Amino acid sequence: MAEVLQCPVPEFVGEPGSLGDLAGRHIFAGLWDRPGLSRRERRLVTLAVLAVFGQERLHAPLHIKAALDSGDLTEAELRETAVQIAYYAGWPLATSFDAAVDTATGHRSGYDQVSALATGPARSATPGTDKEEQR
Repeated sequence: MAEVLQCPVPEFVGEPGSLGDLAGRHIFAGLWDRPGLSRRERRLVTLAVLAVFGQERLHAPLHIKAALDSGDLTEAELRETAVQIAYYAGWPLATSFDAAVDTATGHRSGYDQVSALATGPARSATPGTDKEEQR
């Protein structure tokens, strides 16, 4: 797990039978070591799946950082992955993935401004208000 994620294994992973223990044994010690795909290829598949399932808050940034720290993928390759995701899975998922790349790299490409717009209070238009005021 530490090798794949490029970070220390959290303490909770060692508790026998815990979700972390199962992930450590079955995903990281089993799946990631299988022959057939390289670690880089597994990273691309994993990142695409995480993006399609909208996992940009926790898992995608963790795997993005691991891909960068391991040297398996560059930031440019991750950005191009977002473009590929946009065409096959949709723009909202792709922009969320691209924003997760921002989170992992510390770069700001403007998604933080979009997030602020989305979470701020909505301005409600009052019926009968002058159209110029609404613009």
